[in-house]
Amino acid sequence: MTLTLKDVLLTLLVVLTIAVYRWVCVPRHLRHIPRVPILPLLGSYLSGEVEERRVKRILLPFAHKANTDVVLVFTLGEWMVHILDTKIGKQVMDNKAVRKQEQNADMLLWRLTGRQNVFTTEGDIWRRHSRIIHDAIHRTAPMEQFSALARKTLSKMGRGGLIRWSDYTHRFTLDVVGTTVMGYDFEALDNPVVKRYQEVMAAISTPAYIFLPALERWIPRRRIRDMVDSLVEDFRLLLKRKRESPGNDVITYMFDNPDMSEAEFRDNVVVIFMAGHDTTAGALSTVVCFLGQNLAVQEKAREEVLRVMGRDEPQFEHFARMPYLNAVIRESMRVNPSSNVTMPRIADIPVQAGAYLLPPRTPMVLSMCAIHHRNTLWEDPSVFRPERFLGSDIDQDSNWVPFGLGPRQCPARNFSLFEQRVMVSMLLREFRWKLPRESIHRDHIRNSFSSFALNLPYNVDIEFEPLY
Repeated sequence: MTLTLKDVLLTLLVVLTIAVYRWVCVPRHLRHIPRVPILPLLGSYLSGEVEERRVKRILLPFAHKANTDVVLVFTLGEWMVHILDTKIGKQVMDNKAVRKQEQNADMLLWRLTGRQNVFTTEGDIWRRHSRIIHDAIHRTAPMEQFSALARKTLSKMGRGGLIRWSDYTHRFTLDVVGTTVMGYDFEALDNPVVKRYQEVMAAISTPAYIFLPALERWIPRRRIRDMVDSLVEDFRLLLKRKRESPGNDVITYMFDNPDMSEAEFRDNVVVIFMAGHDTTAGALSTVVCFLGQNLAVQEKAREEVLRVMGRDEPQFEHFARMPYLNAVIRESMRVNPSSNVTMPRIADIPVQAGAYLLPPRTPMVLSMCAIHHRNTLWEDPSVFRPERFLGSDIDQDSNWVPFGLGPRQCPARNFSLFEQRVMVSMLLREFRWKLPRESIHRDHIRNSFSSFALNLPYNVDIEFEPLY
């Protein structure tokens, strides 16, 4: 019997369908947890919908209808528990048996970041990395550098007009990470390393491969894998040059600590570069966009900045006396948090998550985006209202989790917050601005697709008018 090409293709399709079905079929030991239907998730991923919209369109309505704080979601190639409540999240994150899950070896994202850095390690290794990076950031005291780079950015804006602000935020945060963390001038977006990074992130952010990472084995993307390896080599060479020419930067101070291997240095530099500029660039695009929509809020924040800081250089003590500016930034990060979910966690023993007992080795994440938009935790969660952070409501503070929850929060939290405060305060005293009527962000912030599940607003065009 001779098989035709049609027979072969049909057989392959049947085999692939069976394999995918077995892959996405819910394991028996997880069937007691409310499960988000697979077909809407599949459609969401294949259409390229971003995590933030998927959470609001699918996860939250399902959780509300099921009256649950814990849902089962198929993501990153497996069924994973998403925790939608801070109290349950704290209960899980504080559990000493809970640790970060080993990264999926199929995903090219982890080939880029490596597995020996502050975001992926656990236990004593994580504590060591976190301490070294925290101490190094503290020693650089980059407030003056933030101000200098903010002035440089504002000077490039000239007399304002229609400006693609999202491009400027990436240039600013790249310069911040380059000069304060790496001791290296990236010269914003003209640097070949930066361009290669952008090309790699765009290439690996293919929705189908994120929904089902096993595709990297079934249909390998060798050209993209080579691109990733080439970019990692670029960072290795940057480290080599930094050893030969130390300076006043985070990497130099990291080198002072003998407890890190070369692989750990390299992996930490890659993830600090990625998280250090992408997340804050997204946050700065978001807050300026919201202030361009809410002109009364913008004016109130400007009045506070001029009253407290005047024409002086920004200092730490200034921001301690700017409760409204701080509230604006906090509210902006609530509505559109830089990251949507934490790194996945697992435990080798059963873990209680609210009303559900999770079997051993069940992957689980804290969904910061969902927590920030639950009607049970926030009044009118879709509304931008900085005043909600001006009171002394402890619950509001405990439900604000853009940097994660528990003892393993982002170690660069304060670095990012001061970076935002400096740029926004200096921008407020030089310009007033508004969102153009035809903006794609008029109804809601539109984020680009990210393999890291980050919220990165794109094409943020703002009309700036100089104050003087």
